[in-house]
Amino acid sequence: MNLFKKYFVLFALSLGYAASYMLPYIKYVFYDQLLAGVGCNNEQAGFLLTVYTITALALYIPGGWVADKFKAKYVLVASLFGTGLLNFAFAMNMNYSFALVVWVLLAFSTAFAFWSGIIKAIRLLGSAAEQGKLYGFFSSGVGAFSAITSSVALYVYGLFTVDAVGGLKGVIYVQGATCILSSIIVFFFFEESESGAKESEDDKFKTSDIFIVLKNPMTWAISILIFCGHGIYTSTSYFNPYMTNVIGVTMTFSGLLAIVRTHVLRLTCGPLGGIFADRLKSPALVIISCFAVMTAILVVFMLLPTGANSTLVIGLQLLLAAVTFTCYSILYSCVEEVGIPRKFTGTTVAVASMIGYLPDMIYNPLFGGWLDNYGNTGYLYIFSFLAASGVVGLLAALLIRRNSVAASGRAAQTA
Repeated sequence: MNLFKKYFVLFALSLGYAASYMLPYIKYVFYDQLLAGVGCNNEQAGFLLTVYTITALALYIPGGWVADKFKAKYVLVASLFGTGLLNFAFAMNMNYSFALVVWVLLAFSTAFAFWSGIIKAIRLLGSAAEQGKLYGFFSSGVGAFSAITSSVALYVYGLFTVDAVGGLKGVIYVQGATCILSSIIVFFFFEESESGAKESEDDKFKTSDIFIVLKNPMTWAISILIFCGHGIYTSTSYFNPYMTNVIGVTMTFSGLLAIVRTHVLRLTCGPLGGIFADRLKSPALVIISCFAVMTAILVVFMLLPTGANSTLVIGLQLLLAAVTFTCYSILYSCVEEVGIPRKFTGTTVAVASMIGYLPDMIYNPLFGGWLDNYGNTGYLYIFSFLAASGVVGLLAALLIRRNSVAASGRAAQTA
């Protein structure tokens, strides 16, 4: 596959990934419109996401098996096309009972084999020497296409100035069409690299191999690494209320900082992580450095006095976000560095995802409780907790690097 085609497919995967998760999380942007469209209350709207999350967690392991058992191309095409159809079906039949069914089915199309499949597909697009750049540019593409797709959806919504529900349906049609477009591109243009295709053909995955994955210490090291990295990544959202409640900036300015953190830094720092990883021939080395810097910055936040200079705090916040995105974009490229065979990619990613994304369920109620019970002092507890998780992530990355060096040494002796 030539370079243009490779990155064309990579960005098509980014586009499909960005669009796939818009419907299950649509209440974060179109909250009131969703309530009006399906005729539900706040608790019921929250229950939709609970149903989706629980179903997704239950599907990660069997989905990883499917991703390893079948060609990544067909797993992705089926998942993306299915998500597109679910968007269309929901827009045409918008009520709460049907929404419950759709949110369960969305877990099958976006979490079952799709997540493991997309990580495997990125890995198969290039050689071991390209893994950092591929994952980095994929992450950057997700940020870019999330912003673009959201902008198009908002434009479509704006065309329905009187009918909010009609505007919501238009948004969902845009999301569905984007998923189907991505599935078509993947179907016609996705090809595995020569090394990936050979390994996939010569080394078929067997069901019994699941136990090999579970017994591999590196599976659990990667899981812990992703848990810590994802936990810090998702927790950057708490800087919004921190900036307004503690530092005293306006909500408008805090929102502007959030846009810079979420979109601008993801676009620029995601590829940087990949480039550094490929230059050093070790994603773990980059991740070690990132976790060390993230932990140091979080310790500084713990020690900041009341009334700290707002310019300093803004600079530290943006630096933390930049380093976090640099790290986050290449976490899964460690699967290649520790030498996990490509036929085990889907199952390894599934196990790592089950553990790695637990912060989505744990951190929000935990941190929210601290803020409710302790007020602004709760931020000190949040920063302390995240700094401790940074240390754990650093140790996991060191373990991965140690394993990589030892494996290289054994290979050199054998040669």
